[in-house]
Amino acid sequence: MTYFEDLSPYTYLPETVPPGVTVRNIGWLDGEHPFTVGKPPAQFADKLGVLCADHATAQTRGIHWCDLCLESGDDSEESHPVTGTALTLGSAEVRVLTPEGELLAAPDLVYHYVARHSYLPPEPFIEAVLADRIAPENDGDQA
Repeated sequence: MTYFEDLSPYTYLPETVPPGVTVRNIGWLDGEHPFTVGKPPAQFADKLGVLCADHATAQTRGIHWCDLCLESGDDSEESHPVTGTALTLGSAEVRVLTPEGELLAAPDLVYHYVARHSYLPPEPFIEAVLADRIAPENDGDQA
């Protein structure tokens, strides 16, 4: 997957973004760049898992496996139990809104990064997920 610094301008799939909307990157991790680790607030991981299960957008045709697991030799499943179902990650994004109306776009692997690698996303993303500020889906979001 492509690496993007947290809160940098989004450029990955610009055709999936409505005109005039500002989008920032969250959680586009790789093994070559450090990232913030820590414990998120209660309920964040559960809400993020539901977001990934129910509101994935910008679906692509392939699956990207976690670079961090591949580099460490961990060949664990990329499926996670969320709301009682298996969730295969690595082929879509999740998007939430800040109070100011900016979109924050993360690969759906962000759930895996939080649950498995203790990734701590920036506060605006955590706050938006906890507040259930899910971005409206764009009709032309297939990549």
